[in-house]
Amino acid sequence: MDKKSLSVLMLPWLSHGHANRYLELAKRLTQELDNLSIHFCSTPIILESIRDILNQPPMATSSSNLPPPQSRINLVEIHLPELAELPPHLQTTKYLPTRLVPKLIQVFAESEQSFSQILETVRPDLLIFDVLQPWAVNLARKLNIPAVAYMGCSVAMSLAAHNYFKTGEEFPFPAIRLTDDNRRQKKGTKEDGQHVRSLLEGLVLCWQLSDFIIKRSFREVESKYIDYLSILIGKEVVPTGPLIPDISSVSTGNSNEAELVMNWLNQRERQSVVFVSFGSECFMPYKEMEQLARGLDLSGACFVWVARFPKVDQDENEGDSKKLLHGLMEKVGPQRGLVVTSWAPQRKIWLFHPNIGAFLTHCGWSSVIEGMQAGVPMLALPTAWDQPMNAKLMVELGIGIEILQRGLRNFKGEDVSASIKKILLSESGKSVRENAKNLAEVIRNRKDHEIPNLADKIVGLVSNVKAA
Repeated sequence: MDKKSLSVLMLPWLSHGHANRYLELAKRLTQELDNLSIHFCSTPIILESIRDILNQPPMATSSSNLPPPQSRINLVEIHLPELAELPPHLQTTKYLPTRLVPKLIQVFAESEQSFSQILETVRPDLLIFDVLQPWAVNLARKLNIPAVAYMGCSVAMSLAAHNYFKTGEEFPFPAIRLTDDNRRQKKGTKEDGQHVRSLLEGLVLCWQLSDFIIKRSFREVESKYIDYLSILIGKEVVPTGPLIPDISSVSTGNSNEAELVMNWLNQRERQSVVFVSFGSECFMPYKEMEQLARGLDLSGACFVWVARFPKVDQDENEGDSKKLLHGLMEKVGPQRGLVVTSWAPQRKIWLFHPNIGAFLTHCGWSSVIEGMQAGVPMLALPTAWDQPMNAKLMVELGIGIEILQRGLRNFKGEDVSASIKKILLSESGKSVRENAKNLAEVIRNRKDHEIPNLADKIVGLVSNVKAA
């Protein structure tokens, strides 16, 4: 392998979930290639959390005198155009109201001048970028810098590619086809349709401009979808493996609240608790919270519910939502339920607790992978983006069940209750629980060959470009 220095610039989408996925890839690649340096580019608010993770003491892995791999990950700030609605502390999708996400996409794309200066200064050998940034790869191409897109779940991307390249044809994998329970009851406006089409065209452009595609996935769960995506877009799709961070490197967040939750869990029965979390960027309106609370109450099961609210543009019923949570706790009592409102490191603290019996999730890809690794059966209640397809994959793998929806985000408490009882108590639920345990065993025992393979492909690509 060529030992000349190798430099990669990473540009994730402005989401903490995406940033963490990129950071884990950066850590793995620098462990694999001791001549590699990573320039990790994002907004200051996202880099704050990345800096906290990088500053944690590394685990002792060898007696080598070489500096730890993560010391070769450099943080680079990109400054977005000023916008009154998006001050610096809101230049991330975390705590951002849904209505402002298109604005964030817009101002990110308008940061071309700032990113162009970064490219000129860093002059990386390779750009690894996210799928909402076709403008970034265009800038790299002008400087003859090769680029690869790095994405999450293959199922959603395969369906998107199918809808673009094979419009009007049935998706060839029936288990993933969307049905009425995955669609909103009301038809979107013409502007909504144009926005979706614009995003899809940008996604396709990113694929076309990439030398190959990197996916946070692994063949044990997505082989046919990885292959189908590759065929549709005419590019090699290289999986990374599950890329699950070492549990010791994950922050505990609010340590006092974490200790409270652990003490509470320790007093419950084995596999009896439903853990409810919808990630850091999914905020549930009052009507949905009302039905979820009703379902948790009717189920009779113990639960921990992580409930979050946006920092701005709060739902007009947020006060009522908080009263609802308080009322639920008064009704079920402290022995049955616990509500948490601060950030929660679900994988480190809760998902691996032996008393967790099910994970009720919005089916964000990171959450699904965390549930897979923990061996916890999942209850799917998807809300948007790739989540409905991730939920379908989860059901296809037999590691979870989907809560009935009558149009996306339109569900009843009775259906939540029935699903909880099914997964915790029924014979069919027993099969799901066993499947979840078996998949977790596969993940624990698998050999992570993907990163060495990806490293070789990166080195080969850069070498070919330099030799041309």
